[in-house]
Amino acid sequence: MSQLPGQVPGPAERGPELPPPPPSYDDLQRPNQLPPPPSYGYGPPPSLDGQPRARPQQSGFLGWLSALIAGGFGLFKYAALLGVYGKTLITLLISFGAYAIFFGPWFAGALVVMILIHEFGHVIEIRRQGMKASAPIFIPFFGAAIFQRSHPQDALKQAQIGIAGPLLGTVGATVAYVLYGSTHWVPLLLAAWIGFYINLFNLIPAGMLDGGWILGAVSKWFQVFGLALLLALVIFVGLSPIVLIFIVIGLPTVIARFRNDRDPYYQSVPIAGRWAMGAAWLVLAIFLGFASYEAHGQLQPYLA
Repeated sequence: MSQLPGQVPGPAERGPELPPPPPSYDDLQRPNQLPPPPSYGYGPPPSLDGQPRARPQQSGFLGWLSALIAGGFGLFKYAALLGVYGKTLITLLISFGAYAIFFGPWFAGALVVMILIHEFGHVIEIRRQGMKASAPIFIPFFGAAIFQRSHPQDALKQAQIGIAGPLLGTVGATVAYVLYGSTHWVPLLLAAWIGFYINLFNLIPAGMLDGGWILGAVSKWFQVFGLALLLALVIFVGLSPIVLIFIVIGLPTVIARFRNDRDPYYQSVPIAGRWAMGAAWLVLAIFLGFASYEAHGQLQPYLA
């Protein structure tokens, strides 16, 4: 699963509105253990005569000064990069380690990559709409979250942010699946299955999951359907009891959706926009359901 693309505008921007939703989550399943990947090294290319290239030498004060300037520039560049994506990198590594302990490094690597692709789908759409958002923050065993620093003024734009994550995540999983068909490298199949599964799960229209934002623009009743579906998955399918946390956390969102149903935030969504978003959700759900079923079936011999 994924995270919340953000929350609706607060009273300062547009009057009474929904409370900020908590981050969304991703569910896990057990994979197989696979051997570690090979490592590759690269060195400087040789010169035209076949001999190693000689590095230009500088001596004295000028050489020391140029080295100091180059080192300072490099330090500044990477410090700036770390300042923007440092939390993403650190939390990603923590999540990778936690998943690897319980499920193995291949599963952990595939999972964090697919979550990252999914979350950047939200980030890209938020920024395309001219708003600001944080880089993804990973939460071990719960997925990842992003936080919007500004918010759309109607539910349709929020729905577009919500569906952008599953869309980009589906593209990432599909690319992994196609590459597996060409290479028969099992980690790609594992990544594809994980990607299909977590994006399908996120389409459930409940609470903080992406489906709740996507179909929230269509009808308030989809929130009720989503919570009922989550409860049924726990009772009849044996989905992780942690999903019950999603249900409890999602209840305030459902209540707020009904309470604010007549708000212009929802009522301004045109009928054509409701039909388009509902159709996009349905097509994506059908594709992900079929794709995850096929990938899981192909993965079974390696999980035995």
